[in-house]
Amino acid sequence: MQYTLTVIYNLKKTTFYISSIILILTLGCKMENKTDLKKSEILDAQRTMELMTQILKDESEGYLQSSCITEKPRAISHPVVSNFNKYVKNNLNIIDTVHFKLQTRLYAKFKFTSDLVPNKKIITQKQFEEFEKKSENEGFRFWDWLDTNCEKGYCSISKPIFNETYDMAYVQIGTVCGGLCGGGEERIYELLNGKWTEKESLGSWVS
Repeated sequence: MQYTLTVIYNLKKTTFYISSIILILTLGCKMENKTDLKKSEILDAQRTMELMTQILKDESEGYLQSSCITEKPRAISHPVVSNFNKYVKNNLNIIDTVHFKLQTRLYAKFKFTSDLVPNKKIITQKQFEEFEKKSENEGFRFWDWLDTNCEKGYCSISKPIFNETYDMAYVQIGTVCGGLCGGGEERIYELLNGKWTEKESLGSWVS
């Protein structure tokens, strides 16, 4: 009887130790994953700032010459593909699904702020919602407002989607200068010798 109790006690003790080790390893992995995720977000913010600054400079006389820019992308046109995520992953050769989930999350929540575009007026999502309500209820004409408040319409840049090594990115840019006036492009950029360079144009649109 005593032998049986001792065996049971030892088994419980061993089980406790094993459970404790598993818990410690699990918590350690979670903390490590959180640290890696934070590092990725910091690098993403840095690369986003670099690439946005480069595009704004390169397109200052092109698609992005307007004095106004939208808080979230509006002057862009998604490619006509059955699966946008797969399309982007293929063009950037992304294999890591965790990385791509982070990229799509950051892409969806991105908003332009004055530190990114200090020389442009930002038209917010809230303003567009107010414009739509005014148009329905008060005979408000958005194009009149745009002519008065923005030089050469408004422009947009999508949040870059980066590959795992953050040296290639998918971006959409565009401009709207009137009801039937505008254009845009989707591009792949590559980081070469410390500078972002347009590698490929995947498509464009004109209104």
